[in-house]
This record gives sequence, structure tokens and C-alpha cells, in this order.
Amino acid sequence: MIRELYRNFETGKEILISPHTLFERLSTEGNATSVFKYYIALNLVLAILTPIINILGFPSDVIHASTNAQMAAYKYSPVLEQYLVISRHFWTGILTLTFAVLNLPEFVLFYHLSAKLLGGKGGWLASLKTVVYPATPSILFGWVPYSDFIFGLWTGLFLVPGFHYFHKISWGKSTGFAAFLVGLQVLYVILSGGRWLIEP
Repeated sequence: MIRELYRNFETGKEILISPHTLFERLSTEGNATSVFKYYIALNLVLAILTPIINILGFPSDVIHASTNAQMAAYKYSPVLEQYLVISRHFWTGILTLTFAVLNLPEFVLFYHLSAKLLGGKGGWLASLKTVVYPATPSILFGWVPYSDFIFGLWTGLFLVPGFHYFHKISWGKSTGFAAFLVGLQVLYVILSGGRWLIEP
């Protein structure tokens, strides 16, 4: 268990340092189970650290959190606290991990359909990799206050080699689509006036 966690974090470190090299290698390596285990390992750390940051006074809102799972957990944890009389911070951790798992199929479907529209050649495994591996900065550092824009942009940059290597989409199309997604995120934050929100 510990050894597997260590391997997953080594993969995360490699992605942060040299995403192009690793994405090219991972395009032909791994299965859905290994990708999902990597996703769970990173989100487990996020689920532990997010409540701690909340306790220190930083809410999981659109400014201070990088993932939808954190923001949804922050919204619904007070409800569970009220009815089950257990601290909202406990529920924030549980719900962050739960929503991360529940949101994954939705993102895989969205990226899969988008890749097909862009002429991508990869299957569902390629779409899973495109969701999970480029999201490494947002998941690994999503607990850091004022993190949303920085790590959201970083994830957007990683989507470019993600779509290129996992779905064999041209660099131009990959760059254009990643820029479109980042632009939508920035526009959504601006239109929301910086208020708390759950992104779709």
C-alpha cells in the first residue's frame, strides 16, 4: 500500500517536471485501474488537507479551491453536520473524495466527446488519462489558498500534451481547445463576481 502510494506520487512529480515525456510514455502504458488508483491517491491527500485549510480560515470557494469536489464538499458539509452532529470538517474530507469519484465519469465523457469532435483516435482509457493526468497540479495543490487560477491554468497547459499524446490530436487543435476551456473558466469566475460557485 505504502509502496503503491509512493509510486503514484513519483508519477505526479514526473508529470510536474516533464509532462511531455511522461504523457508520451503513459499513452502506451497503464490500464484503467492504475489510472484510477493514481487519481484516488492524489484526491486522498486533497481530502485530508482541504479541511485543515478550512479550519485555518480559507473557504473552499472559487478563489481558494482548485476542484469542483472541494467546492461541493464545502457547500454540503454543514448540512451533514447539522443532521448527523459530526464536525463539518470531517464531512468536508469525506465529501471531497466522494465528489471527486462521482465527478470523474462526467469529465471522462465530456473529454471523450470533445476529443472525438476534434478528430481524436483514442478510446475511453485515453479519455480517462486525459482527465486524470493533466489535472495533477489542481488535485495535488488544490488545497493551497488562492490556488484556483494558478493551478487551473497549469492544468490547462497540461491538457495540451494530454490531448496530443493520449488522443493523437494535433498540437494546434489541442492548444486551441485547452485555451478555450481555460477561457471559459476565467469568464465564469468573472461573471460570478468572484462569489462562491460550483462549476459545471
